[in-house]
This record gives sequence, C-alpha cells and structure tokens, in this order.
Amino acid sequence: MISIRGIRSSILASKIATNSISVSVHSSIFTRPVAFYSTKVVEPSVTNQRITEKGEFNRKTYLIDLYKHINDNNDIVLYVHHNNINKADNATIRSELKKINESKLHVLRSGIYEIYLKNAHEEDPAAKGVSQRNRGRKHPLLPIIHGPTAIISISKGEPEHVEKVIKLLKKYQDKLILVGAKVEKSIYNVEEINEFKSLPNKLTLQSQLAGLLTILGGAGLVRTLEAASTHLYLTLEERRKDIDPNEKKEDEPSA
Repeated sequence: MISIRGIRSSILASKIATNSISVSVHSSIFTRPVAFYSTKVVEPSVTNQRITEKGEFNRKTYLIDLYKHINDNNDIVLYVHHNNINKADNATIRSELKKINESKLHVLRSGIYEIYLKNAHEEDPAAKGVSQRNRGRKHPLLPIIHGPTAIISISKGEPEHVEKVIKLLKKYQDKLILVGAKVEKSIYNVEEINEFKSLPNKLTLQSQLAGLLTILGGAGLVRTLEAASTHLYLTLEERRKDIDPNEKKEDEPSA
C-alpha cells in the first residue's frame, strides 16, 4: 500500500524536475548569442532617381510617358480629329482597328500632348525643367493638334495597313477626319499619306531592289553611276568655258 507521505514525495519530486527543465530552457534562451542586424536604410543613388516636373505618379507624368511609349514603339501613328463619337461607334471602331495588325485608337489630352511633342527629343520628356527649356520649341505636328484629337497607332509600317485604316475612317468620315501622320521618323500630310498607302510592302520593295541590282550587276551599277557623274562634269565644264572669256581666247586660232 502506498502511503500519503509517499504520494506527497512523488508530487514534490515531479515539481522539482519540471522547474528544473523550465529553468534550463529559459537559461538556454538568454545565454544563447544574439545577432543584431542593422536597421539603417540605404538611400538610392541620386543619379538613379527620376525627378519629374509634376511628380512621378502624377496623371500628367503618366500621360507624357504613355505618349512617348506609343510614339517610340509604333512605326506609324495616324492623327485624326474626332467629333461626336458615341459609345457604340467607339466600341466598333476599336474592335475593327484591332483586326488591322492590332492597331489602337488613343484619344489625346491635346495640351499635354503638345508638351510631349516639344520635349520629345529629350531623354525624359517629363523630367523637371525640360518644359521650361523647350517652351518655345517648334514641332511639325503641333499645327494639327487643335481641338479634339486622337491618334491611331500601327506597330508595323506597312502601307497595306494604312490603306485598311483609311478605308475604315471613310465609314466615319464625319466623325474621324485624317489630318496627318508620323511614319517612322518622317511627318506626312494627308496627300503624302494617300501616296504612301499605295506603295508595295517592304518585302516587295526589297525583292524589286535585289532584282534591279542583279540585272545591273556590280560593275554595271558602277558604270551607270560613273556615267552620270561624268556627264554632269562635262556639262559643267562646257558651261565654264562659255562663261570664262580667257577660255574663248585660247580656243580662237592664232592669226
């Protein structure tokens, strides 16, 4: 039979063992080496910071960045004046444009787009101070950015795509009026755009040029170019003799 004293002794021994474990655990926590990490914030280099006129996340900065992206990443940008385009027409036009080489319609904030054009040659058109520096700068597209204006971006500069877009615009000629274009680095008026859309595509032009060079041959092409320059030289030389009175005296037979 287990006595009461024996039970008490067992409970007391159990408590002592438990406390010993607890103390050893806490001791191990506090005696373990603690590593301290620096909380110092490393500031980014000033040269990598973008300082914009209206703040990096401002709406104006966003639009200038968007306009730069569109112009830098599309071979052709068509400029149109828009008038009274309702919601249904807007959806239809955008859907039809998407079928033409993923072309897109972008309605412009004309005032901000004008600022972008003046600063377009800058590395960052939205950077602080560039608008003031380029306030009086001219750009060939500025005269057509008046009133409600939109642009149609075409990623690849093929004339056939421009022709398809112009056909679509004719369906909405009272609502979308073509006024100009940027084709790669060149600025076109409406007449020049109509001429461009009738040209063959780049692959056809390259084939025609290759065929021409094959027909002429390397030596034949050189002779052709030399003949043209020689003819020009002879013409100028004859003209010089006609003008120079000394040349006439030398040509006259002596008495």
